[in-house]
Amino acid sequence: MYSLPLVLAFASSPAPLASEPEISLPPLNLAALTAVEPSAQDEGTAESLLSYTFIEIGGTQYDVDSFDETSDVYYGRGSIGFLGFLYAFGEYQNQSSDFQNTDTDLIALGAGAHFSVSPKFDLFGELSWLYSDVSSDLSTLDDTNDGYEAAAGARFMALPWDGGGLELNGKVNYIEIDNMFGNDDSGTGWEVGARVHFLKLFSIGASYAEIEDNDEASVNARVSF
Repeated sequence: MYSLPLVLAFASSPAPLASEPEISLPPLNLAALTAVEPSAQDEGTAESLLSYTFIEIGGTQYDVDSFDETSDVYYGRGSIGFLGFLYAFGEYQNQSSDFQNTDTDLIALGAGAHFSVSPKFDLFGELSWLYSDVSSDLSTLDDTNDGYEAAAGARFMALPWDGGGLELNGKVNYIEIDNMFGNDDSGTGWEVGARVHFLKLFSIGASYAEIEDNDEASVNARVSF
């Protein structure tokens, strides 16, 4: 008696609608959403085009104003960069002059820091300890001395190209050590130079410097890593 109305009720109910077809969406590419163009601020933190790990050999003609003499200088320098902004270096020089048969061996050991304003432009500063051993027929020059040099400057890759580029550089410096500038034991100076990088690791450079009216012109070859 009670089951018939229930059966009629279910029989009179509308048939269920056919299910709508599912719409398939492509997977969300999170990498594409998060990728953005580097801003100008990011470019300043990009990797520098300038290396601070290298081996360099060179020659210098040094004109000592107080003695009116020209000295020949040959040197070797090695530098190693670390922590992204620091570097340590060492240098050996041999300087010979006809003045009183004077011959000088100079050793420099130091460290520096550099800051990349942009991938092409670096500012740097460095401090080094100097030790010189002077051999001379003049007794007042024949001696060993130590001192220091402080320098600050800039490097600019003015014209980069594939595998190299043209670098311009310059610095100002202060040196304090006996028997380096004639009658003076200290001096301030400046240096400007250019370097041509090619073959990715190899470069040649030239520079001109003045310190306390003494002039020097240098050429060198460098292998960078």
